[in-house]
Amino acid sequence: MRSTALAALALTLVIGVVGVGAVQAAPPTNDPTTAAAYGARWLAAEFDPAGFIPNASNDPNVGRTLQDTLALAAAGVEGPTFDQAMTWIEANAASIIVGGDPGRIGYLLLLADAAQVDPTDFGGIDLPAELLDTLGAREPGLFGDGDPTYDGVFRQSLAITGLSAANVATPASAVAWLADQQCDAANPAADGGWQAYRSDLAQPCDAPDADNYTGPDTNATALALQALESIAPFAGTDAALDFLATNQGADGGFPYVSGGSVDPNSTALVIQAIVAAGEDPTTGRWAQSSPDPVTSLLSWQVGCDAAEADRGGFASPFSAGLPDPGATGQAVWGASGRAFPLGPVTFSSAPVPCEVPPPSSTTTTAPATPTTTATSNPVRPAVTRPAAAQPVTAQPQLAG
Repeated sequence: MRSTALAALALTLVIGVVGVGAVQAAPPTNDPTTAAAYGARWLAAEFDPAGFIPNASNDPNVGRTLQDTLALAAAGVEGPTFDQAMTWIEANAASIIVGGDPGRIGYLLLLADAAQVDPTDFGGIDLPAELLDTLGAREPGLFGDGDPTYDGVFRQSLAITGLSAANVATPASAVAWLADQQCDAANPAADGGWQAYRSDLAQPCDAPDADNYTGPDTNATALALQALESIAPFAGTDAALDFLATNQGADGGFPYVSGGSVDPNSTALVIQAIVAAGEDPTTGRWAQSSPDPVTSLLSWQVGCDAAEADRGGFASPFSAGLPDPGATGQAVWGASGRAFPLGPVTFSSAPVPCEVPPPSSTTTTAPATPTTTATSNPVRPAVTRPAAAQPVTAQPQLAG
């Protein structure tokens, strides 16, 4: 069913596991830009040569392909892999957005912006027109005709951010729909946040519930805030930031729902929202009496004590210190320090995690033969990951 498909495409909703945190050794870098490049390099090895991320059956995993291609752009590295992915995505655009899926159209608009591709002729499709045609199909102001119970705010936020990327004005009704979904002080525990969907705006939002994954959450809030700030300064931004701040964990990171454990996916999305709102996630309220969100995010990156094939990926509460593919894509978004839309991207070479520079020679004797300087970014050797390195990513089992 379409609602289930949309929810599956949605940013991986990480379920809190009480008492579980980053379990790997020291991260390979404390610099977030470098960490993003390491993570993107790990992701690039996940792509099939045809340009997509395969699933367990070696068929295209469309959700991860879109997410991870966007991660390469956010990090600004692995340009050849990005180009291969964009070729595959454009060639398959019609099937990717079959039925007018607004979340996927939003992704394609963000990618078109990063790749400097005309969004009105993306694989032969006028993406903004396709998206605008879905407005109000289910209810006034909402993009798409699928059940919004689990993905209403998600798909609306991606759609609006995508239109901003394409420099297309978002209809006022669509902006109002998302703004009106923000929780207010009728329930103080929810004030300023967004939950997946509010069917009755006259009723207060639910209180955050980490056991049942209900009430406002950091993921929906971060996405909505990015979307609304991509249009213009939003009147509810301060309340949204206050809500996020009350959900910050002791290590500086964020859980999916208040009361759950910190995870890299949620932390990365909140970092993007903080940046979109014009604040610095490493200072001010975000760094008081605890490490900051960026420090927390980077603590999940797999370091130099791990197998070479695993270095640079990001673990999650479910991967026992091994790279979690779903977590890595979103972690790169946050580590890049860039909110959506990204704008046109210029790519550079990705650094190699844990590479030790060759020693410099101090001899004054001229060498008998010319020397060869080692490249700072050698091609990553082909490494087959052991079966044990394949993590299990838990997420809500959504029906509908």
